[in-house]
Amino acid sequence: MDSSTSCILLMLASFCNMVCFFTTNAQSSSPALFVFGASMLDFGNNIYINSTSNCSVPPYGIDYPGHFHRKAVSRCSNGRNIIDFLVEMLGVPSPKAYLSMSKTRNLPEEFLKGVNFASCSAGILRPTKEGFCIPMDSQIDYYSSVYGTLMEKKGFVQTQRFISNSIFFIDIGNNDILVYNGTGISKYVSLLISTLEGQLKRIYKLGARKFAFMGTEPVGCWPTLRAMNKNTGDCDIEVNQLSVLFNEQAAVLLQKMQSEYADMIYSFFDAYKEFNKYINHPETYGFEEVKAACCGMGFLGVEILCGACDSYCSDRTKYLFWDSWHQTEVAAKLMASAAIDGFPPIVFPINVKQLIGNGLHSQI
Repeated sequence: MDSSTSCILLMLASFCNMVCFFTTNAQSSSPALFVFGASMLDFGNNIYINSTSNCSVPPYGIDYPGHFHRKAVSRCSNGRNIIDFLVEMLGVPSPKAYLSMSKTRNLPEEFLKGVNFASCSAGILRPTKEGFCIPMDSQIDYYSSVYGTLMEKKGFVQTQRFISNSIFFIDIGNNDILVYNGTGISKYVSLLISTLEGQLKRIYKLGARKFAFMGTEPVGCWPTLRAMNKNTGDCDIEVNQLSVLFNEQAAVLLQKMQSEYADMIYSFFDAYKEFNKYINHPETYGFEEVKAACCGMGFLGVEILCGACDSYCSDRTKYLFWDSWHQTEVAAKLMASAAIDGFPPIVFPINVKQLIGNGLHSQI
């Protein structure tokens, strides 16, 4: 072999190495979604813990793309949920439910597409719906395992670059508010926020740098709580006060964490204020019914629950609520759009689109 041929082969080998390096680098640093929370975001984790708190029975998912008759798709909605729409709107991979991946052969590569840890009925506090869900602490345990696997298989530099540029989308607290027992709003919110602080800091210490936090909705206006007011179907004022205070304190917590950790950035989405717009001005958003559940029977559709019966409205696009607790697909799309493109005072200090565009280099 002459010297010119050897030189060409050496150049080709070097070029191939460069392509492999940059391909791997691009894959590990492209944004992915790591999802924590409850039923608004759940992709079906509860099916794998044999919980009765899941949405795996008809008519759930009836409007989900590719839905087959009598087969639910593990969405607590008539169709897609907020994460489904975030994936579509942002053009990022759809994160699989963590517990659905147990038999996946090449887990590290799957983890690079993001992971959904959300669990129907989950809360910040472990006793919230205990035994029916994967609580927030356990969801973080699962994420810790994912992080450890990536560190082992991909190495520190590649893992940290990938994790620090991924979006950690969190929607937690609604179920804690739902089970509030009247012990005092301020005291209860303080407990929730102090627990949440430890959880968010733990996720940060496991590499997360970009947090998208979705505040609680006006839980007191969910059909299941409106139905407590038999005469009027009005919202539960005290529960809504709890939601407002929680959101205020959660926003303060994120601001405080950003002051502590210079390389952390976040987007806070005040779901209470956004959802209230749909309730107070339904015609603006195309809704005709904002009190009753589309699926269910009896007063406000909550006396015989969705799933226990096949009774549901014919035009789901006109309803704000699909069942006693969860929004319709139309409402989920509006919420996802607000999180992505919204602005103060509902989404601040930046929105999710800006969060993704803000490049980071880890200082760990």
